[in-house]
Amino acid sequence: MRRRGDTELVPNEVKLLLATISVTCPTEKEVYGYALGKELSRLEGKGRLPMSPSTMYRALRRLEERGTLTSRWETAEELEMAGRDGPPRRYYTITPDGVAEAQAAVRRAEQARRRQPWASWIPEFRVS
Repeated sequence: MRRRGDTELVPNEVKLLLATISVTCPTEKEVYGYALGKELSRLEGKGRLPMSPSTMYRALRRLEERGTLTSRWETAEELEMAGRDGPPRRYYTITPDGVAEAQAAVRRAEQARRRQPWASWIPEFRVS
């Protein structure tokens, strides 16, 4: 989806912020990308990721540039303590600005659902 002057979040970004809030509140502070994708799938009720991984990671990068998320790479010590082989994970944390933007997006969506601006047009299109 195309940006509008970089002022509004696009739907995928809103979904990622809401999934981050869902996973990290109240017990966890951060989440890695793959777990975030799994949470998105759970929230949407689908068995697969609702967007491609490349789309998801680009959106995460944009959210981080916007200041709504922060991230850090897993250290070698953390990797060793977890007993995992493989590359380190990138962990994401939502910022207070991210929570505020997610809440604003939810409010806008609720208002749009209740409001029907096209309803006033109906009398003009009635055929006699």
